Amino acid sequence: RVLRNRSRYEVANNSYARGIVLTLANDAIGTGPRLQLLSENAEFNRRIEREFAAWSNSVGLAEKLRTMRMARAQDGEAFAVLTSNRRLATAIQLDLRLVEAEQVCTPDLAALNPNAVDGIVFDDQGNPREYHILKSHPGESVHKSRDYDRLPAETVVHWFRADRAGQARGIPDIMPALPLFAQLRRFTLAVLAAAETAADFAGILYTDSPAHG
Repeated sequence: RVLRNRSRYEVANNSYARGIVLTLANDAIGTGPRLQLLSENAEFNRRIEREFAAWSNSVGLAEKLRTMRMARAQDGEAFAVLTSNRRLATAIQLDLRLVEAEQVCTPDLAALNPNAVDGIVFDDQGNPREYHILKSHPGESVHKSRDYDRLPAETVVHWFRADRAGQARGIPDIMPALPLFAQLRRFTLAVLAAAETAADFAGILYTDSPAHG
């Protein structure tokens, strides 16, 4: 949580960090994934590809994937819940509902067990079995409820990089550069302050001597 908050602050207030995260998300996702089938039936391939493109545009898949890539860079992980959206104009009603990392937790200590790690319940083999997701964001001003949903692992997409064995939650990709980002921000402000200080010193000289004297 501490690393996530510090990374979010840096990305929100440091133009260098913000630009790097945006560039990373845009380069990784681009215009979004496109499906290409190579079966022997060309008409079938074109039909499925058109249906996938229509569904992708309907759910805003590219935008959501870019948001998830940014979340992994600054939060360390990204969560998406696979849901059914009946308001979609396509025949496929599958949709992705993005969830912020702080919503995945277990506020009810009575529900914890030895295989639970910060909102994720694992089985005896170490496979995720259940996710606990708060019904409301903990940062909301009206957040008072500690109710949460128990979702099976098959309906939750958890994207993070495990750098150590047994790691269950992610750490920000930009974590090693947080001190450097802070120093770069201080250096930029110091250079600007020095230029302003140097510009404050001014003077006017008067003389009665001729111009060529």
